[in-house]
Amino acid sequence: MKKYRDRFKKYIPFAKAGAKTLLAYKATIFMWLIISLVDVGFIIFLYQAIYASSPDSVINGFNFQEIIVYMTTSFLFSFLVLGNETSWNIFEDIKEGTIANTLTKPVSYRLRHLFTAIGSALTSICLIMIPFFIILYGIFIGLGFITVTWTFIFDVIIFIVLTFLAIIITDAMGYFIGLLTFFTEHMFGLNMFKSAVQSFLSGQLLPLSYMGAFGVFCSYTPFAFLNSTPVLTLMGAISTTQAAIYVAVALGWVILLEGINKLIFKHCVRRLSVQGG
Repeated sequence: MKKYRDRFKKYIPFAKAGAKTLLAYKATIFMWLIISLVDVGFIIFLYQAIYASSPDSVINGFNFQEIIVYMTTSFLFSFLVLGNETSWNIFEDIKEGTIANTLTKPVSYRLRHLFTAIGSALTSICLIMIPFFIILYGIFIGLGFITVTWTFIFDVIIFIVLTFLAIIITDAMGYFIGLLTFFTEHMFGLNMFKSAVQSFLSGQLLPLSYMGAFGVFCSYTPFAFLNSTPVLTLMGAISTTQAAIYVAVALGWVILLEGINKLIFKHCVRRLSVQGG
């Protein structure tokens, strides 16, 4: 046990560095928050018009109150997954040539990036997500959109577990995209493609239930665990049994993604071509 504790202890500084990096750009966080709030405002007006013009009070499994809770929670949750910088950090390592020195150090290249991402994500959770979730859900509870029961408390616990898994999954995806730059030596296009696919397939732009059978399929892909599944769990829209299944599926994706990344990394270091010094 002490062996594993000592092994992971040396990655704590990377987690602290991730937190400090996020805190160094407070203006960026503030602007990102303002833009997200404006986006949420537009979304509310959009769905208000849609439901006002629809003869049905429930559309694709959501009434107006539920879709507002879903979309606002999704935009807030996006602070966690869209703030991952692992792919860019790997690209910078390759471009500047620092990866050559990094690979010679007695630390895991993967764990270095993972702990950096965890540090950044935990800072984002503490400074942004928790305060705004308390305010937002306090408003929803006051308006009667959400009822606090023992089931809701259990949903919050499952949501926390899924949030931690989302941190690992989004970082694994970012690490995968970063590894592709060993071959492309370019990042901008890859990152834009990843962001577009992730936003759509995760249910951030609109609920997966709006996509029919394709949405059901997407709910079991790793993208769903970056938004749709945690958000629906917090809303109580997923049963206890289904939530347990989703946690197991998420763990499976973590193992699979990390296995794929490990295989790709072994191939990448054999053909390392540094652009910098």
